[in-house]
Amino acid sequence: MSIAALLHQQKLQLEQLLDLTRQELELIVKRKALELPPLTEHKQSLLTQIQTTDGELASHPEREQLKGDFKEQVSQLRDLVDECQQQSQVAEQLLEQSLNGVRQLTNILSKLHERQTMTYDQKGHTKGINKGVGFKV
Repeated sequence: MSIAALLHQQKLQLEQLLDLTRQELELIVKRKALELPPLTEHKQSLLTQIQTTDGELASHPEREQLKGDFKEQVSQLRDLVDECQQQSQVAEQLLEQSLNGVRQLTNILSKLHERQTMTYDQKGHTKGINKGVGFKV
């Protein structure tokens, strides 16, 4: 495959990766985490393809042209990679913030539950109440 064709292929792959990353970010913002796994699998497959194309470019007999004739295209590809990385970092930060929010909510609910099931024994020490699974008549 010619070096120009490989560069074009890599550009298409990176544009597709950027689109997937934007979709991923949108799902995180909309709190639709259950829709992320298929997107993540597709993204992983695409990253493997990008890595393969990159390897083909690196081992291409005319790779020296990347520094000369194709310098502008290589620069555009690097810009696409940078944009993908920035979008991924934003998505990662949002996801981390969401997870922290869920953890805080879990802790609050757990403490609330503990307070509702606490009582004191005859000596004034706190102790939990075992409410069991239900009431028997």
